[in-house]
Amino acid sequence: MSQGVMGNVENPPDNNRQSQPANPERLQREAMAWLSLLSSGTATQADAEALKAWCRQDPSHARAYARAARVWDRLGEVAAQAERPHIARPAATSTPVLARRAFLTGAVAASAACAAYVAIHPPLGLWPSLAELRADVRTAPGERRRLDVAEGVSVDLNTRSSLALAAGSEAGIELIRGEAIIAAAPKADKSCTVVAGGGRIVAARAKFDVRHDAGDRVAVICLDGRVKVEREEQAVVLEPNQKVIYDRFGIGATERVDPVTAIAWQEGRLVFRKAPLSDVISEVNRYRSGRIVLVNRHLGERLIDASFQLNRLENVLVYLQQAFAVAVRQLPGGLVLVG
Repeated sequence: MSQGVMGNVENPPDNNRQSQPANPERLQREAMAWLSLLSSGTATQADAEALKAWCRQDPSHARAYARAARVWDRLGEVAAQAERPHIARPAATSTPVLARRAFLTGAVAASAACAAYVAIHPPLGLWPSLAELRADVRTAPGERRRLDVAEGVSVDLNTRSSLALAAGSEAGIELIRGEAIIAAAPKADKSCTVVAGGGRIVAARAKFDVRHDAGDRVAVICLDGRVKVEREEQAVVLEPNQKVIYDRFGIGATERVDPVTAIAWQEGRLVFRKAPLSDVISEVNRYRSGRIVLVNRHLGERLIDASFQLNRLENVLVYLQQAFAVAVRQLPGGLVLVG
């Protein structure tokens, strides 16, 4: 088990100990401890497997985790509705008051459907979804990785991303979730095919970015060469610096993009030009554990120009304080309230 879990949070349970009668309050504490561990940035794949084993021990465990996950996912909403005088940062030696209180007051009877939802849509991406469990490669929050997947075909995998590779030497890739830049060099044996959502991208001697967010929304940017995007009976060919988005409704209109902004992450930066602050925070949250929450909706509508180094994302909070003169409250579990 990872040792990075916060000292003031009860450790996740030992799966080897003898099963004890289910106690709702104890299960609530244990479920919240699991979430704290998985959002700490120190959790390992072994921790994720241990959590799944704990959930399988007893149906009450899975229900407790589902309740905790649902409340954890709603913390931002709770924070936004709370009166500011009641939001205070706990002392370093105290228990996580806000998280515990939100959990105890928000916990309601969870159904099997809720547990299934959590398996498919993990809160904050804290552990792999069912779809991601079949991935050959996954990246953690803040992690990026470069892969050579076939002769002449390379992949730069962005944060919180997962992909599956075709068997054998065929240059076939499925982007299950997240973002990747794929480069098919002239020496590639054949066309490179990327499956994402309900469509696919085919390219030879090209470089392109594919981003598959929650649901079936997929964005494709051609960076070099020509890229063919197909979905059911529709198809479009992209030229350099062109972007298209497709989802269950089909392929949208082609638009021009600034490649410097679009793929700055490949060089370790996030670059924003006239972007709503809410979108900026949402993007920054992809690269860090926990979540930054704007509690002022009007602040989120402000347009900003900014650039941040991915290895110095703590500067985002400094920027928010200095540029907007707002309060920044850091709470347990990587939760940060801004505004």
